[in-house]
Amino acid sequence: MSRFRRVSLGGGAGYVPGEQPRPDGDWVKLNTNEAPLPPSPRVASAVRDAAEGLRLYPDPHGEPLRSALARHHGVAPEEIFVANGGDQVIDCCYRAFAEPGNIVLHPSPTYTLFPVLARVFSARDLSMPLQPDGSLHPGYAAVPAALRFVVNPNSPTGQWIPPDRLERQLEDAGGVIVIDEAYCDFAPESCVSKVASHDSWIVLRSFSKAHALAGLRVGYAVAQRELIADLYAVQDSYAVDRCALAGALAALEDVGYHRRVVATVLEQRARLADALSALGWDVLPSEANFVFARPPDGRGAKDVARTLREQRILVRHIDAPHVDDRLRITVGDATSLDRLLRAVQHLSMVTG
Repeated sequence: MSRFRRVSLGGGAGYVPGEQPRPDGDWVKLNTNEAPLPPSPRVASAVRDAAEGLRLYPDPHGEPLRSALARHHGVAPEEIFVANGGDQVIDCCYRAFAEPGNIVLHPSPTYTLFPVLARVFSARDLSMPLQPDGSLHPGYAAVPAALRFVVNPNSPTGQWIPPDRLERQLEDAGGVIVIDEAYCDFAPESCVSKVASHDSWIVLRSFSKAHALAGLRVGYAVAQRELIADLYAVQDSYAVDRCALAGALAALEDVGYHRRVVATVLEQRARLADALSALGWDVLPSEANFVFARPPDGRGAKDVARTLREQRILVRHIDAPHVDDRLRITVGDATSLDRLLRAVQHLSMVTG
């Protein structure tokens, strides 16, 4: 850090992403919740065609993807905000709705980007613990926050709150409420249907997980048009490039392939959870594309992650209170999970 850095940022390094290994070996990468399959075959040709127009700026509102998403969700185009990944939606929410010093509320544990952005925008970061079943703290709606987040399904726990129940838990909550549904394709139901009844709700969605487009960085939000206008007012100009828009549109239109990705995750998630449980791991119920699991007694989660890494298997250990005894393990394809489970079984035999 330099001597010029703002004091309010502190000395930290900001958000710490999962390890991205160099492509120099046979890694099994189960640490960043990427899709187990490649994108739809339609994506590559769409991106290639879009590249012919790279001398031109993209549409500032993300067309034609914006209108396609509006049709997909049954809303008006003015109720869709297209962004450079879900993280830009979150960033723009801080820009648009949180004055310096305002409270921004989120559950704990959850996405670790929120405290980082609070420092960046000089907001007051506040968290409240989740209930053991993953529901919100009973006092969550009563806190006078300008902006509050709910990641649903939650990361890193994978727990999910049904929309009707979440609506009751957020009743009478003030400020803007952002429901981050980056993992919702793998859950039973979305909150998008609730947006028409709540002028303070923003539902965030992502192409990174169930559309296998983490490398293109496309996210979006659904909300009533006044909130969407606020987000566009603070977004960077031409935020989503032409290739990303074209690739996301191709992925959205390939409904059958999207269903294949989701079905693969659901099948392998059940297999992974059952296999870990049979080996003595404590596995939380998950509606996401990962599981959050505690190794059996006798082996710490951090040590297990380190041992697996020595075998070129990456899982995510979060070194923070209340979650450092578990590992977040992405649901990979069958071959990746075979290798992981063989390694985990070997660890069980060694420690047993």
